[in-house]
Parts: sequence; C-alpha cells; structure tokens
Amino acid sequence: MIVGAALFVCCAYAGFGISAYYRKRYLFFAAMTEYIDALASGISYAKTPLPKLTRAFADGKRGDAAQLLAKFADNAASGEGAKCEQKFLSAFERKTIEEFLDSLGRYDSETQLAELARHRSIIVPIAKDCEEKYRKTGKLAAKLGILIGIAVMLALA
Repeated sequence: MIVGAALFVCCAYAGFGISAYYRKRYLFFAAMTEYIDALASGISYAKTPLPKLTRAFADGKRGDAAQLLAKFADNAASGEGAKCEQKFLSAFERKTIEEFLDSLGRYDSETQLAELARHRSIIVPIAKDCEEKYRKTGKLAAKLGILIGIAVMLALA
C-alpha cells in the first residue's frame, strides 16, 4: 500500500512537472508579447525612457519574463545586454529574445517601432504555439499523471 501511494505521488508529480513546463513557456511568451505592446505604446505616445518603462512593466509582474526584464532594465543604464538564461526555452527562442532585447534603445523612435513590429511578428507565433501546447499537452499531462498514478496504485493493491 505504501509503495502504491509512493508511485501515485511520483506519477502525479511528473504530470504536474510537465504541466508546469508548458505553463512557464506560455506565461513567458504571453508576458513578452504584452511587453512589446507596452513598449510600442510607450514609445509612440508617452516618450518614456526605455529603462523606466521596462522597470514599470516588470515591477507589476511575476515570473521569468518579469525577472528577465527587470535585469534588462538594471543593465540598460550601463549598456550591458541581458542574457536570456531560461532553461525551458530552446536555443532559437533564447537567441530571439536576446536579439529583441539587444535591439531596444538602439534606434530612433520610428525605426524602433518598426523593429518592435518585426520582433512581434516572430514572438507572437511562438506565443500562440506555446499557448496551444499548454492548453492541450500541459493540462493533459497533469490529468494523466494523476490517472496513471491511480492505475498503478490500484494495480498494486
């Protein structure tokens, strides 16, 4: 009985771990898309300095994207770029995010808006893909982890 309970916990934990992975990716890219939109409106209308705008955006958020953006805002004054070290992103995705952050503040406002639109066209499809995978695979993994754990526990009983 104890072995069955332990296996149930392991299966459920694995299911929730897989679900958390997909959720992290989904939330990261959703926040990055929201940040791009906030930047576009901040650059177009408010003319707010980039570090201040980024800090204001990151302060109200939680998660990996907010941490990355807060680090970027801190490093922006020194001219140091932000290194995207999120392990749940692929090498292409990390490179894309780093290129996006490196492009910020390097152009006049009109060119910066064009660059934001270009990066948005790259990041939004990734965000949609991550959302779809989270809705399908992520939620299913948590449920399957619990069901497989129950099945194992019943089989051992």
